[in-house]
Amino acid sequence: MFKTLKKILRFLKRCKFLVVVSLIMLLLNQILGFLSPLIVKEILDEHIIGIEQPWYKVDNQDDTTVLFNGSYYKQEKNFDDDDVIHKTDVASIFLYNNSFYFVEGDIKEGTRNLDEKSNVLTVNSKGIIYIYEDVVKLTAQNVTAFYQPSVKILTILIGILFLRALLSIIFGYIQRITTEQTNVRIVHAARSEAAMKISRLPMSYFEGEPAGKTSARITHDVNGLMELYRAVVNIVLYAGLSFVTAYVGMFYLDYRLALLSFFAYPLILLWIKYFSKTLNKIATKVNEFRSQIVASINEIINGISILQIFNYKKPTIERFNKLSKSYMNEQLEEVKLHTSLGWNMINLIRGFITALVVLYFGWNKVYFGDLVISAGLIYAYNEYILKLIEPIGILFREVSGFEHSLVRTERLFKILDGDLEDDTLIEIAPYTGKVKFDNVWFGYKKNEYVLKGVNVEIPPGTMLGIVGHTGSGKSTMMNLLMRFNDLDKEEHMGSITVDDVDINKYSKRTYRTHIGIILQDPVLFKGTLADNIRFGKENVSDEELEKVLISIGGEHIIKKHPDGINQEISRKGTNLSLGEKQIVAFARALVHDPSILIMDEATANIDTETEEMIQRALKVVSKNRTTIVIAHRLSTIRDADNIIVLENGIKVEEGKHNELIRKNGAYANIYRSQVANANIEI
Repeated sequence: MFKTLKKILRFLKRCKFLVVVSLIMLLLNQILGFLSPLIVKEILDEHIIGIEQPWYKVDNQDDTTVLFNGSYYKQEKNFDDDDVIHKTDVASIFLYNNSFYFVEGDIKEGTRNLDEKSNVLTVNSKGIIYIYEDVVKLTAQNVTAFYQPSVKILTILIGILFLRALLSIIFGYIQRITTEQTNVRIVHAARSEAAMKISRLPMSYFEGEPAGKTSARITHDVNGLMELYRAVVNIVLYAGLSFVTAYVGMFYLDYRLALLSFFAYPLILLWIKYFSKTLNKIATKVNEFRSQIVASINEIINGISILQIFNYKKPTIERFNKLSKSYMNEQLEEVKLHTSLGWNMINLIRGFITALVVLYFGWNKVYFGDLVISAGLIYAYNEYILKLIEPIGILFREVSGFEHSLVRTERLFKILDGDLEDDTLIEIAPYTGKVKFDNVWFGYKKNEYVLKGVNVEIPPGTMLGIVGHTGSGKSTMMNLLMRFNDLDKEEHMGSITVDDVDINKYSKRTYRTHIGIILQDPVLFKGTLADNIRFGKENVSDEELEKVLISIGGEHIIKKHPDGINQEISRKGTNLSLGEKQIVAFARALVHDPSILIMDEATANIDTETEEMIQRALKVVSKNRTTIVIAHRLSTIRDADNIIVLENGIKVEEGKHNELIRKNGAYANIYRSQVANANIEI
């Protein structure tokens, strides 16, 4: 977990200012939250309930004295140096049955009973009875007068509370804005980096990972970074600061109850550990099922025509529904976990804690030594207790998102921190085109060889044809030459050289600079014809692109479309025929003017007319260029300088077309079967 959290720091460094502002706003908001209960306590205890504090007779009048029955009274909190105070002449005001009363003397704490007929107050304080006579019921004007000394300070304190609320809204708004801006920038940076690194991942990654799952990691799992950062801010920073400020307030008000609260933490930690461990297992399954669903949907969409033709829709949907149901079941497990050990438990604890606070302090004022516990103190302490529970609530509210985002982020970092190919690019001279396979033994799995001791030497500027049945190793040879796969010295044997230099000497990007390839299934991207042909060669003009197309017989493609070379190509080139797409792919390779050109069964899926057009183009482009053709149709390589025949990874024949026909071996059998099929078709 900590390794994953550490990894996102590299994205946070790009948003230092926003992060700092967000943290400052978070800290200021916590300070405001710490002050709020103390301000409310001051309002309650000193100025609202504070009217019941003793009143002393004074000789002089000022803004904090009250005139009652011809005498001036003032509370101790308002004494100043000019006051002449009569400490023995003390009076009290108390609330009884929703009315305020005045009585001479300092009323003891205890159970009060007022006889309104005789105006006698009886107080039972710990078994001792105190009697106060001549109790006077205060009128509304009297009560207002006794509250008057507190009006000014109450106005200030209420104004401070209002200002605190306003500042809290402002600070919270700034904090949320900066946090969300940070989130958006993190996701943008991560998505851009992931998209860039996909092009540098080894081909072995794509062989073992469905395209849908990789797509889900960049489009969906990347949001895990956003949620992870938000969860860290809420759990670690907000909850941590809330925890600290709550304990500062609790120790300030009553250290004994604050110390008692620590006994609950071992149980809380065990509870959190079990909850998060269980949730992590569920979150891993949920995210795995989600990515499988995305991959399954991709397969259904990409293969929709096959599903319809072979009427395989029902089994496919049933398989998808089974996957979707597994996803649903795991989500339900998560819901059950939250409802049993998550929020419901938090609410129960919150109510239990509040009851304990009330029980601890009592229903009314009680004494602890010399400390008097008042309603304001109970309120403030309860607020701090709830503020202490809030981090636990945040933890359980955010832990689900945290676990999911952690899993998703770890999945994303399999791309971001995966083994990447060396992307360095240095300028090297064009190859002369001498290629040599020297005793090459290679397999995709250990001890399961696809190529078995293949030896081939291709002189510069010549054409080599490679023939063989499916699975004979033809494409594997090209994968090795293109370095889609590399020879592992521990598992494989032999070497491949270009111009007598091992192909592993340079980075793959540098090595491929002067190599072009045309695949059996051409890949076109959304954009114009020019964009697809110019691919990677931005300095080539439209006129030059047209010349390349015309040189290989693609003039009709330009004339066919109203926008010519700037015609928009739809997704996967669906507005072009298969032959036209192959010609575009051919032109793309020619624009790069490679020293070595590889054609991997590029004429397998095109019509005879297009094949003849490409054959004519091949005669032109193969001059002074090494050309390697993996042939499905042997007519494509009739004029090749050399042809090799592979069977089960072994080179069984080698020579020119006519020589191999005269040998009457494997090549001749393949050739005769194609000619026979052609005659049957005729």
